[in-house]
Amino acid sequence: MAIFAIFGGSGFLGNRIVRRLKADGHEVRLVARHPGAARREDDSPGKVIPVPADILRPETIRPALEGVDGAVNAVSLYLESGKTTFQAVHVEGAASLAEAAKAADLKRFVHVSGIGADAVSGDRFIEARGRGEQAVLAACPFATIVRPSVMVGRDDAIRSTIHSLTRRQTVFPLFGQGDTRLQPVHHEDVAHAIAKLLTMEEPTPFYEFGGPVVYTYADLVRRVAKAGGQPVWPVPVPFAIWEGLAALTEHLPGAPLTRSQVALMRKDNVAGSQCPGLPELGIDPTDIIADLRHETSRRQQA
Repeated sequence: MAIFAIFGGSGFLGNRIVRRLKADGHEVRLVARHPGAARREDDSPGKVIPVPADILRPETIRPALEGVDGAVNAVSLYLESGKTTFQAVHVEGAASLAEAAKAADLKRFVHVSGIGADAVSGDRFIEARGRGEQAVLAACPFATIVRPSVMVGRDDAIRSTIHSLTRRQTVFPLFGQGDTRLQPVHHEDVAHAIAKLLTMEEPTPFYEFGGPVVYTYADLVRRVAKAGGQPVWPVPVPFAIWEGLAALTEHLPGAPLTRSQVALMRKDNVAGSQCPGLPELGIDPTDIIADLRHETSRRQQA
């Protein structure tokens, strides 16, 4: 049994990584600013220990890493607030954690970024993610960077949103013409991959994770609606309108739409052939539409 620390372990992806490692029989430190109490939700042999820490406070990082074999940075920020900025979290905080991982002589350190990260992007979120990758590798040369495509699963930001909206309305507004190419990947597959990377002898520096199918955004909307048994009429909406709307709504509680989300939808989000992915790790990517049909059927039967 190994010991792993998952920073951002209470988040959308981090929680799945924690569960996967626990199921594999490891001791897992769920590291977050407010980790809550550890809950034993199954009979798997592993153990989860909640540990409070904040990557924006370097003095809290090292105690969380003491005695661990590997760590994951799954901390992310999608909306800035005060001093909690993209620069602070995705660059400075990520670098602090990577430096601490090297100082603690960890065997493995995995940093979660995303396909599309670009250090010279005009969008602050996308730029910070790209510069964060650079900062992590500079601080911790043995780090592994993973770049998932847009992730789906229960309560995700894209498939669940499409499914919810098409249940309430027939007309569905597209980003632009809806021709942006996406390769949605299930978060359970990403968690499985990261768990494998933590125990590999020599992982490569970069991995990109995508699902089994590349969709245009319009096609994804149609397929999600069909899987949910709903009719849909996709309608193109210019990006300029989305950007103006996001400038207003990103300051509302819950931030239903941000300018960074609009910027991400302007570019294809597809795994590149130059990086290994899920198949190279022996993982068969989940069909996200079949998975949605299964979820819908299960809810209807409940």
